Amino acid sequence: MGRAFMNSIVAWSDREIEAAVSAYFELLSAQLEGRPTNKSAIYRNLSAVHPARTAKAFEFKFQNISAVLYEEKLPYADGLRPKARYQAALKTVVLSHIKQKGFDQQSPIDVLVGKLKRLRSRNYLPVHGKGTGRYGLSLEYYLSIPQNSSKEADFMGVELKTKHGKMPHTLFSRVPSRYLACKDKRQLVENFGYYDEKRERQALYTSFNNVPDSLGFYLIAKQNRIIVNKKKVEILEYDDSVLEDALLSKHNETVYISVSTGRLKSGKTGCRFDQLLYCKTPSLPRFMRMADDGNVYLDFTLSEKEGRVKDHGFLWRVPQDAIAGLYQKAQLIDLSEK
Repeated sequence: MGRAFMNSIVAWSDREIEAAVSAYFELLSAQLEGRPTNKSAIYRNLSAVHPARTAKAFEFKFQNISAVLYEEKLPYADGLRPKARYQAALKTVVLSHIKQKGFDQQSPIDVLVGKLKRLRSRNYLPVHGKGTGRYGLSLEYYLSIPQNSSKEADFMGVELKTKHGKMPHTLFSRVPSRYLACKDKRQLVENFGYYDEKRERQALYTSFNNVPDSLGFYLIAKQNRIIVNKKKVEILEYDDSVLEDALLSKHNETVYISVSTGRLKSGKTGCRFDQLLYCKTPSLPRFMRMADDGNVYLDFTLSEKEGRVKDHGFLWRVPQDAIAGLYQKAQLIDLSEK
C-alpha cells in the first residue's frame, strides 16, 4: 500500500498535527517579517521527521491551517490557498497555538493590506486569466483566497475590485424593478435596440448617465427611484430599495485596487497592484445624488437572435474619480509604502 494512500486513510496523530502547526506559524512569521522562505523544504523536513506523511500531505495540512485562520479572519501564509474539510482536532490545536503565543489580532483590511504590500514589493507579476476580468483573477490567485462564486464578499467580508485604465467601476448588476414601455427584456431589445449587421442579430449595447446617449437613453433620479428614459419616454425603473440592497449586499466594505502593467523578463505583460482605496458604508442618498449629477452610469448588454435573448447584465457603474463620494469612509493607501 503506497504512502499517498496511507496518508489519506490514517488519522493524523497529535504529534504530527502539532509539528505541522508549529512549522506553519514559523513560516507565517518569516513572511510577515520579510525573511526568505522555502515551503517545499519545510514540507520535506517535516516528512523526514514524520515518515508516515509525505511532503505533499504536509502541504495539504498547511492549506487546512490556512482555512482555519481565514475563517477566523486572521493572517494566513502567502501562497497557501485555504482548503476546508479539516479535522476538528486541527482547529483546536491552531486556536490553542494562537492563544498561547499571543498572536496579534488584525482586522481583515489590515490582513489584506499586508498581503498586497508584499505583492507590490515583488514588482510586476505574471497575469493569470484572460479577458476583462484577468486582473481580478490574478489578484485572487496571488492572495490565495478561496474561489468565490457566491454573492458574498471576496476576502474575509471585504469586496475586492480591480481597475486598470480609466473605465468606470462596475458596482453591481440588477434587473429592473419594473418595465414601463415594454413587457420584458426581450421587448426592450426588440423595441428599443438596433440591428447588428456584423453579428446578424438585434442588439442593445450602450452606456448612459443623466445625459442622453447616442440612442437617446438617460437616467432621471427621483426621490425613491431611478427611471430610464428614452427621448422623454419612460422605459423602465428601479426602486431605491433594490439599489440599496445591491449596494449593501456586497459593498458595505470594499477596496478598489489600481493595477498597472509592465513587461516581464519573458517579454509578456505583467501586472502590479499599486494603490488601494478602502471604502466603508455606502450611502443610498449619496448614490441618488451622484446619479442626478451624472456620476452613475447604467449599461445595457442585451442581444436577441432567433428568438433567444442573451443578457450580460444591467450594469451599474461609477467613474473611478467619483467612487469615494459614494461612501461615508474612504482612505487611499499607497501599497509601495512599507
